[in-house]
Amino acid sequence: MKKILKYLLYLIIAFVGFLVAMNLFVPVYIYDEPVPFHGDYLHNPYQDIDSTYWKCCNFHGHTRQYGGVTNGRNNGNAVYDSMYRLFGYDHVGISDYNKVNPYENGKDPGYIPGYEHGYNVWKTHQVCLGTKKVRRIDYFFYQTLSHKQHMLNKLGEQNKVVAVAHPSFVDGSYNVRDMKYLSNYKILEVLNGFVNSPEHWDMALSNGHLVYLIADDDTHDVLKVNDIALRITYLNAENNAADELYDALLAGKAVGIDFDLDRQEAMDHKVERFKRDIPYLYSARLDSVDFYVSVSKPIRKADFIGQGGTILKEEEYKKEDTVTNVFYSIQPSDQYVRTVLTFFDGTTMWLNPVTRHDSEVIVKQRLDHISYLWTSALWMIYIGIILLIIKLFVSIRKH
Repeated sequence: MKKILKYLLYLIIAFVGFLVAMNLFVPVYIYDEPVPFHGDYLHNPYQDIDSTYWKCCNFHGHTRQYGGVTNGRNNGNAVYDSMYRLFGYDHVGISDYNKVNPYENGKDPGYIPGYEHGYNVWKTHQVCLGTKKVRRIDYFFYQTLSHKQHMLNKLGEQNKVVAVAHPSFVDGSYNVRDMKYLSNYKILEVLNGFVNSPEHWDMALSNGHLVYLIADDDTHDVLKVNDIALRITYLNAENNAADELYDALLAGKAVGIDFDLDRQEAMDHKVERFKRDIPYLYSARLDSVDFYVSVSKPIRKADFIGQGGTILKEEEYKKEDTVTNVFYSIQPSDQYVRTVLTFFDGTTMWLNPVTRHDSEVIVKQRLDHISYLWTSALWMIYIGIILLIIKLFVSIRKH
């Protein structure tokens, strides 16, 4: 028995050692200073949208997998699919942990293979869409900026779209300050069923990173009224084909809806209310520097937000005014302008930003570079420490 316990202890030590080593041997990145949006050309992702093309989508949700070890609760594949179809979703995405679920393949014409990457302590996760290969490696312990950048780079090689997932979910995951330097990703999960992350988005945008939003339920139990149809992505795509959905997401032709939640509501009533009350974007057009937004239902409040999350303009309206059109005149000092509309039932609509550039040819900045000098020096130190620990361990065993 003692011998078995000893070998078990060695096995645990070896496994923990492997996790530690995986966390240590990551390239060290250095970063250029970010350049905020600038120039005379204003880019509006919604300029030529067709308001009849909106597709209701969820990309982040979990089914019961691994014998129920991961948190999928009651979400069998068929139940998951049928509940989202009940609400009228055009695209039902499944993002199980570190595994592509093929259930929607053949059922959803726009099937997108995807998964949620990550099993680390601080939930530094990513939603991966258009997956070619599941990346099994993750950094289990605390992640530095280099860890996060390296993972985004590697995932970007294996997926068509990589979204930073729920960055506000755990303190120590993606910190707001990280977004100043992180690059080589295009989508941020600004709205999530558990937590919204506008501060992370504004930090990225304020430092010139053209990052567009995604809104997801991150559902773990579709049979609970507070776990489904909460945060919705509407994509402006002519049809449900996967390529069209990718293109719309990456081009910023998306709006995020934070649907009003009533925790005491019956599910059938929520379905009815969802289909009746969900707001739609009719248009968001630039006329020179004037940005006009038109929606399907009366607005209670319109916020136009810019650099550093500053509210550039805030307008409040009365219900009897039935205001469905708002505008903002973009000033020369405005580097970007994003819009949030609040409706009388508490639902909000989040638009992607209008951004400044030198020309119509938009080049997204890349700030990261591997420092081979610092990487080599640090790895040599780690190897020295590991050899020293092994030497001490052998010495103790001999005695």
